[in-house]
Amino acid sequence: MADDFMSDEDKALFREHMRAVKPLAEKTKKVKITSTPPPIRRMNKQTRTPQPTASYHLSDFISETVHSHSVLSYAHPSITQSRLRHLKNGAIAWEARLDLHGLQTEEARKALCQFIHNQKEQNKRCLLIIHGKGGHLGAPPVIKNLINRWLPQFDEVLAFHSALAKDGGNGAVYVLLKKNKLED
Repeated sequence: MADDFMSDEDKALFREHMRAVKPLAEKTKKVKITSTPPPIRRMNKQTRTPQPTASYHLSDFISETVHSHSVLSYAHPSITQSRLRHLKNGAIAWEARLDLHGLQTEEARKALCQFIHNQKEQNKRCLLIIHGKGGHLGAPPVIKNLINRWLPQFDEVLAFHSALAKDGGNGAVYVLLKKNKLED
């Protein structure tokens, strides 16, 4: 029996307290039934709206912690070593910049998603993201670790690497986005 876990004394006490309780009135809903479903609105490629930034689901799980002096680097298997070297050396001029330094985790996540989405829509290829070095009092830098975790999760990101000193050094990364596919 489902209520065997309660003693007789507990059951009696429960019934006593529930005696004055009245069930809520049941609301009846009227359902409108139509013989044909409403037509499905189809959108052509020109009228489609861009994918909302809320569709990004970024994991915060960090398996290996990076420190403030660590160099961040990631390359999708499809990127050539030559292209990655150009990114590392700052030979690809960045076209847009985002400063996440000092933001809380959720603020940084939203800002990053919106930024990547907007830059992709504007056909920007190389970005500079400032995450800061953090790690005050020996603690690992939070935003830097999250950036290292989040960026590879974006389909749009081909590669990233810590920036040159003139652009923020180990407190920033250059990010290379995929080219936009030509639309029909």
